[in-house]
Amino acid sequence: MFVVAAVAAISLLLEYGFYLSPAAREALHAVDLAVVGVFIADALLRFALSRKKFFHVKLRWPALAIAALVVSQLALVRRLIGTEWMPAVLEEQGVFSLTKGYIVVLQVYLLLLIVGQAVAANRRIASMRVRPARTVMLSFLLLIAVGALLLSTPKATVRGIAPLDAVFSATSAICVTGLVVVDTGTEFTRFGQAILLTLIQIGGLGLITFATFFAVAMRRTLGLRESLAARGALSYEGLGRMGRTLGTVIGLTVLLEAVGAVLLFVSTRGEFGSPRAALWTSVFHSISAFCNAGFSLHSTSLERYVGNVPVLLTVTTLIVLGGLGFPVMMNALGYRVLAEHPSRCRSRWGVHARLVLLVTGVLLAVGTVGFFFLERNGALAGKSLGQQVLSSYFGSVTARTAGFNTVRTAYLSLPTLFLLTALMFIGGSPGGTAGGVKTSTTGVVFATISALFRGKNRVEIMRRRIPDTVVNQALVVVAAAILIVTGGTFFLLASEGGALSDALFEVVSAFGTVGLSTGMTPLLSPGSKVVLALVMLIGRIGPLTLALAVGQREARQSYDYPEETVLVS
Repeated sequence: MFVVAAVAAISLLLEYGFYLSPAAREALHAVDLAVVGVFIADALLRFALSRKKFFHVKLRWPALAIAALVVSQLALVRRLIGTEWMPAVLEEQGVFSLTKGYIVVLQVYLLLLIVGQAVAANRRIASMRVRPARTVMLSFLLLIAVGALLLSTPKATVRGIAPLDAVFSATSAICVTGLVVVDTGTEFTRFGQAILLTLIQIGGLGLITFATFFAVAMRRTLGLRESLAARGALSYEGLGRMGRTLGTVIGLTVLLEAVGAVLLFVSTRGEFGSPRAALWTSVFHSISAFCNAGFSLHSTSLERYVGNVPVLLTVTTLIVLGGLGFPVMMNALGYRVLAEHPSRCRSRWGVHARLVLLVTGVLLAVGTVGFFFLERNGALAGKSLGQQVLSSYFGSVTARTAGFNTVRTAYLSLPTLFLLTALMFIGGSPGGTAGGVKTSTTGVVFATISALFRGKNRVEIMRRRIPDTVVNQALVVVAAAILIVTGGTFFLLASEGGALSDALFEVVSAFGTVGLSTGMTPLLSPGSKVVLALVMLIGRIGPLTLALAVGQREARQSYDYPEETVLVS
């Protein structure tokens, strides 16, 4: 069945990714029918040979349901052929026209079978003691390679795409950045846009999260190392009930994105010629917003909605929720659940959740006020007061890591670009779809500076002492981020020239996985595109994860050198 699943995956790729001749298409249809036949035979044979029928149906109900639908459809069509009850369209097209929908569903199911095999492979990798950080990094590299290959198929683009541009686009989608060298709405076909959207969704949550979720869905138990990898991908503290945690994360994601898509569809359906186009655009922008990707099907991003309050509030709400991180959202859900039980009302929000909400609120307020006063006589001139306030709020939210814009970034003044650069560098929060050094890291660093100025020898936040290891990690992340941004900016200036502000803005946008651009990205040389892609990857997985992935294991030292003071001023 793994071979059949691989054949189904290749067939699906050939069907929707390549232009085929009539003879090749007929041959592919024959292969599809053969796959259906083998699948049905396998499902029925497994059911017949199973000793515990009820347990077998409970375990493999999707396969049995698909097999039952196909067999019922074949029996019904055969019974109706030659009668007046047979629809004319089926009489002309044959049985295959009705079976095609089942074939696509079956192919998708078999793709999930391949994912299940990948989970089993992940277990074997875990037994080899591969560190979770390295698994996270390798998963992103694998997704980038697969995404680049899919985007290089003929049907993915209108006029074709260069290999480096395909890699850059796949990296930008996987790292939920939004920097583009090829216009998403005009250069990519619907198939190419679907590939990008899939990469955005998987990249926003992480391949390990999806793989582990499917492992739980297939009734597989999770080992300790698999739980550790999933915990690292989600930045979650606990190890218990990891399956339930993953189900909550996936469920929250689907629910919020569905609600956002419905709200966007209701607000924009009058702008499109068909409901299908409006629905696709709404779904695309809803997923892109919640994953903080910033990809848009409009060449001018969301500039056309500068006065549309429902659209902008929906997008900003999705961005903020995605950027808060799943630990904070689950803390909120847990707090509400506990509040329903009077005997357990003493539970409090954790320090992490409160710190994230505090820093997020401060950054949103500072960004909105700063954007408004810096641009009210500049890029916002000529707009009504309501549009100016809404655009300022939107600019503050999207600069945190989303990348949409209602005001052309190239028209902004240097002080505003500096403000946005600072917001992009901080980014969102751990365990979410955002990039940057993270809000909690920023809070710990400022708390450390405050403790130093007050002469304290420990860092305290909200009447809780922060461990020295966390403080050291925060300082290392900020220092590494500064080095990465400095190195990337120097390379862009050396290879492209131009203004320092533009190069710095572009590199910080890549590191913060934001996607805002002053127009420099599409004009970059191949070397600069590679550097920017590497910066996006580091910004998505995090400098600390990268260091843990490529660094050596911790060495135990049985000795200690004498201590000596170094002057620091």
